[in-house]
Order: sequence, then C-alpha cells, then structure tokens
Amino acid sequence: MNTAPPRTAVTSCRRCAGRPATVLETFSASRHDNTLIADQSAGELGGDAHTYADRNGDMHVVRPSGATS
Repeated sequence: MNTAPPRTAVTSCRRCAGRPATVLETFSASRHDNTLIADQSAGELGGDAHTYADRNGDMHVVRPSGATS
C-alpha cells in the first residue's frame, strides 16, 4: 500500500465542526485511487470516521477527537 507520511491529527476538517481530528489512515496523493480507498476504509471503520483531503491532495481517514474550540 502506498501511504503518505503519518500525521497524528488535523485541525481544519469542516466535518469535525472545529474539533481536532485523529488521523486513522493516510493515503498519498500519488495514488490515483486514494479517494476511493479512503472512503472504503472510513466506511469499514464506522462511527464518526470520514475522509478529509488536505491541500497536498493526500486523503486522510479521520475521526473527531476533542472538544469544540
């Protein structure tokens, strides 16, 4: 699997409504199918897991992890 360097959290995911988000998996923008694979992974993880694309095109599977700021 071609993954991007690991990140532990993101803070700009709109779907997390201002809460920090824990990054569960990251798929590199160099993968042409990173969106599809991330969507599938988020679905398998369930709960509040969802996808977040950063400015570099990497796709992260994230879950809200903190209080609203």
